[in-house]
Order: sequence, then structure tokens, then C-alpha cells
Amino acid sequence: MIARLTAILFITTLLFLGCGEKDTPPPKQETTSQKVEKEKTAEHIINLTTTNMQDMKLTALENGIKFEDYPNKVVLLVFFATWCPPCIDEIPHLNAIQNAYKNQVQIIAVLLEENKTNSEINSFIQMHNIVYPVTNSRQNYILAEALGGIRSLPTTVMYDVKGDYHTHFVGKVPQEMIEGEIKKALLK
Repeated sequence: MIARLTAILFITTLLFLGCGEKDTPPPKQETTSQKVEKEKTAEHIINLTTTNMQDMKLTALENGIKFEDYPNKVVLLVFFATWCPPCIDEIPHLNAIQNAYKNQVQIIAVLLEENKTNSEINSFIQMHNIVYPVTNSRQNYILAEALGGIRSLPTTVMYDVKGDYHTHFVGKVPQEMIEGEIKKALLK
């Protein structure tokens, strides 16, 4: 009985905390001159590519991201991996949100998993009925680093209709919580 309760507690903890990223090196400490140089070049362009070979142009700004393809929408960048159980568990909630707010919100899944072909990811998309775009390119890692590094999966970063950073979530989050933040971001 105690072993069973311990196992249930362990699994529940894993589901709510998220997955750690595999083979992630520790963050590098920036020198003062690197920080100054970074501030000078606070704006740079990142081109993500979806699994169906569509390009998404993002311009990283000091306080957020300009989403060329999704003006005036709340954008959720969902960093995930196919091996991560909490990432998979939140897909139905993300699908429901994308469908409910399709004219006001855009979810973009950002794969942080190396050596996955688009064919493999497209099979994953079909298996889980994903209704939002999934990106699979080296630029995904550049975006993750530009945001300060993603240390746990899933991680969702939300931007308001102006592209300004609104909030972020680490681990699997209840749909109601995400929707509450979307409603706030829509009012900005």
C-alpha cells in the first residue's frame, strides 16, 4: 500500500513539474561587455520553420517578440519534446484553446528535440490531433536561448496582442489558468 502511494505521488509530481531538458549544458555567465553588446543588438530576427516547411518570421525585441505572421494576436510559444509526458498531456487543452480563440490567439509549438525528422513529427501531430503549427529547426534552439534558456518542458511563454511579454508557465498548466491569462493579455 505504501509503495503504491509513493509511486502515485512520484508520477503526479512528474506530471505537474514537467520534464527536464535532456543534455542541456549549464547556462553561461555573461560578462559586462557581453551584456552591453547584447543590449545594443536587442533586436534580431529568428526564422522558425514548421514541419510543413512554412517559415515564421519573429523579431526578438527588448520587451517581447514581433510576430510577423500573427499581428494583433496573443501568441503562446509552447516549448516541448515528444518524449515528455506532461507535454503530451497538455495537447488536448492547447487544441481546445486554439479552437476556442482561433481569431484572437495563436499557439506555436517549438520542438526542443534533436534528430527528429519532419515526417516523424508529422506522425506525432496526427497521432495527437494537433491543430496548431509545430516548428522543427535549428532556429528553435536560438529562440530558446534568446528567451534566456528553456530549462524544463513544457514551458509556455505568452505574449500580448502587441507582442510584449505577458507571462510564462513551466510544466503542465490547467486550461482554465491559461485562458484566464489570455483574457488579461487580450485587454492590453
